[in-house]
This record gives sequence, C-alpha cells and structure tokens, in this order.
Amino acid sequence: FIFVLASLVLLRGNSRFLKLKEMGWLQDFKEFSDGTTAHGVKYIFHPSVHGNFKIVKILFLVVWLVAIAYSLFVIYNAVGNYVGKPTGTKFQVIASDRSKDKPSSIDFPTISVCSHNLVTKSYFDSKDGLESLWTELDQWDPDIAEKLDFSEGSEAGKYKDWTYEKIISDGGPSNWTFLQCEHFINLCEEVIPGPDFYEREATLTGNCFRINPNGKLRGKGGDYGKLQLMFFADLNEYSDMTKREPQYGYTVVFHDHESYSSTIPSGFWLSPGSIYKVDLSLTKEFREPPPAGTCDPTRVNNTYGRYEENSCIAQCRDDVLMEKCGCVHVSPPHPHNVPDKLYRGCTLQEWATCGLRAYKDWVVEYSNVKRLQTDCNCPPTCTEIQYKAQMSSSQLSKFYAEGKAARLPPGYESAQDVLENLLIIDILFTSMQISEIREIVTYGWGNFLGDVGGVLGLFLGASMFTIIEFTQFIVCAVLRSCCGLNDKSRQHSPLTSNENL
Repeated sequence: FIFVLASLVLLRGNSRFLKLKEMGWLQDFKEFSDGTTAHGVKYIFHPSVHGNFKIVKILFLVVWLVAIAYSLFVIYNAVGNYVGKPTGTKFQVIASDRSKDKPSSIDFPTISVCSHNLVTKSYFDSKDGLESLWTELDQWDPDIAEKLDFSEGSEAGKYKDWTYEKIISDGGPSNWTFLQCEHFINLCEEVIPGPDFYEREATLTGNCFRINPNGKLRGKGGDYGKLQLMFFADLNEYSDMTKREPQYGYTVVFHDHESYSSTIPSGFWLSPGSIYKVDLSLTKEFREPPPAGTCDPTRVNNTYGRYEENSCIAQCRDDVLMEKCGCVHVSPPHPHNVPDKLYRGCTLQEWATCGLRAYKDWVVEYSNVKRLQTDCNCPPTCTEIQYKAQMSSSQLSKFYAEGKAARLPPGYESAQDVLENLLIIDILFTSMQISEIREIVTYGWGNFLGDVGGVLGLFLGASMFTIIEFTQFIVCAVLRSCCGLNDKSRQHSPLTSNENL
C-alpha cells in the first residue's frame, strides 16, 4: 500500500515515468531501459546506442532473451529445490564433560537381561495343569487356543482369571540369579543405592532384570569405568518347555533408560559358561521436522516411555487388542501417558478366546510386505539415542570354575555346574566421545537467494534494486493507464527538455 502511494506521488510529480500516454508502452520501456541498473537493456531499445545498426541491436536482443530464458530455467529449479527441502546428514563427534573440576564421564545405558526360561520348573510343578495350559497357548495357534475348556471344574478353569504378566512375574527366575553388579571396584548397590540399582520388568520376553533403570550410573572410558554383571542360569529350574528350545541363557539389550527392551527387536543372545566383553559407543541422531523432514516433534512419550518407532508400533498393537478384546497381552509400563485408555493384561481365557487371534491377525496384516502403508502411523522420532555394542567372548577357565564351585547355591556343587550356569558380562566404553548424526536442510533460503542472485547478476547484471525499479515501472504504468492521468505535466517535465537530452 505504501509503495502504491509512493508511485502515485511520482506520477503527479516530475518523474521520469510521466511520459505522454499516447507514446505507449514501448516508449515507456525505452526510457526505463535507459536508466535501469540492468546491463544490456539500453543497447537494445535506446536509439543513442549503436545508432541505427539494427543487426547489432538484434544480436543484443537474442543474447538478452537467451540469458532471460536460462535465468528463468535456473530460478525454476531453485524454487523446486527450495520447496522440496532436500536434506542430508552431518556427522560430528563431541566429548561429554559436565564441569572443568570433574573428570570426563559418560552415561551408562540401561541394560535389560532377560532369561530364556520364562517360567521356572518349580513354579509349574506347584501349579497343577498350568504347564500343559501354557504349552497349548505357547503354540500361538488361535484354532487350538479357542478349543480350550475354561469351564468351572476343568483343569484350565482354575487359571482362567490369571494373566500372562502375573505368571511370568511370579514364576520367572529368582532375584538371586542376578549374582553381582560391580562398577569398577565398587558394587553397584554402593554406587546407586536402593531401588535405582535394578528392577524387574514383565515383558513378552519374560521377567527381565532392568539394570540402571533411571540412568544414574556414569562411568569413564576403558577398564576404569567398567561395569561387570554376573548371572546364574539355574539350569535345574529350566522347565520342560524351555528345554525344548535350541538356545539357552539370556537375551541382553542395551538402551536408553527412557525406553524398554520389549520395544527393541535387536538383542544379543548370551550363553552361560562364557565371559563377554562389550565395547559400547553412544550415538545420537537428530532429524528434521516437516516440511524438510518426516519426524513429528509433538510425539515425545507414549505408553512405552520415550517415543520411538518401535514403541509406537507396540502401542499400535496394544490399541488394536484393546479395541477388539478390551485387554492387551502384557500391560505397558507407562499406561498413564494415554489416560483415555485403561490398559490391562488379558486373562488366560480372554487371551485364548480373543486376544491370540486378534494379535495374530495384526501381525499378519502389519508384516504384509505388499502393503505400501500400515494402519500404524509411526513417523521416525526427532531425537534417537542408540548404544551400539561390539561384542567378543571367551570360555570361562576351568580353574576359575573350580574356585567358584565352593560357593554355589544348593543343588550345584561342581566346577562343571559353574561352566554350565555362570555368565559374566564386562561392559565398558572404548571412548568418551559421543557421536552425533544430524539431519540438516541442504538447500535453504540462503542457497535459494545465492542461486537466483547469482544467475541474475551474471547473465543480466540485475540486482535487488533492479527488481525494485522494474516493479515501480510496472506499477506506475498500470496506475497511469487505469487512472487516465493526463500528461500536461509531462510535457513540461525536465526529462523532455533539450537540456536533459
């Protein structure tokens, strides 16, 4: 609006644009080309340049038109690149140091250790008929499960109101099987007293040990910050169902303390009788939100703690089960993050009659590779924390086993029992540096202005002032034409006098 008013003032004053109306647009453009900052225009239209050598002017016109065409092509591509917001990755390494007075340290991950023996033999033996019922459900066949008899007085009827998480919580490996946690030369319970040392987590993979659950444990690089864990497999307590599996021992997952092992598909299978050395490195990934990226910054937490793609998929699965059956396989650890839904674990009867089929249908639907999209809207997280592990192992020495044999729990007495049951995990950081991977916009506003300004300046000699001049010329010409202004003032304009020619 201010620009239009300024143009009106110019029209009514002694402006170079106030020419006779009947002189037409061509004459106006000739005068504009004489004073514009764009190079080459005056060589085409102004009569005082090259005189009447029309061939030279035509040559300049052709060159000028080609330059304009190429400039428009470059500008078109630049606009497409800017709208598309292409992204790239930037890798950098930083060091973690909380203060100048303290040595450099780094956050240890939460370590989830899950025994492959989900329910102990003694627990099944104390519950008549439970193991056979569990075996039927563990076949993951809805047709078999739906035929189970949960009527009063039946063998399965005694457990119809029991839940999966109750059985794995009560019947999972005992706490004593977690023999020791040592941080360098101190026990973990001395470094992290109370409940922060470890907790149990009931998941689909069993009643896991969740060590350093709140992420309070920090360490230094190398052996000076080593964390050593000892577990006892307790093979005497392996159920008949577990003995049929080809592997035995534990599944170990290293992750951020705000996430849970049940949402992490990757893990390491560790067998007793060995000592494992785990070299950790911490990597953080930062992604761009729309329009440049695809992550959703509004998604921070869900029922499985920190929002991640895998935790979103787990919640999506639970939502389907809640909608169809009113319950889930195992209750999520943070159901309060979605207060409008009351997540609860299915009873064995609910799981057999509804939950198992709904779960299997969801798995089949979600894992269908022919579908371009799934019903789970799970964009990538904007911030992802990963603990990457490199692992090596060695068998326990028979001499070490003989020294430990005297301190075995009841039922075990020989060095062979040590070699078959004892598992040692040494966890350390090989470096105090943290790797960061950032998704960045590779073509932003600065790149756009650089490309447009470069091509206009190189081929046309144009600048920002040229654009302002041309815009002013168009506005003035349109206003003069629309308003029907007379040109009496123009006839006396200094621009038309001989002194200014």
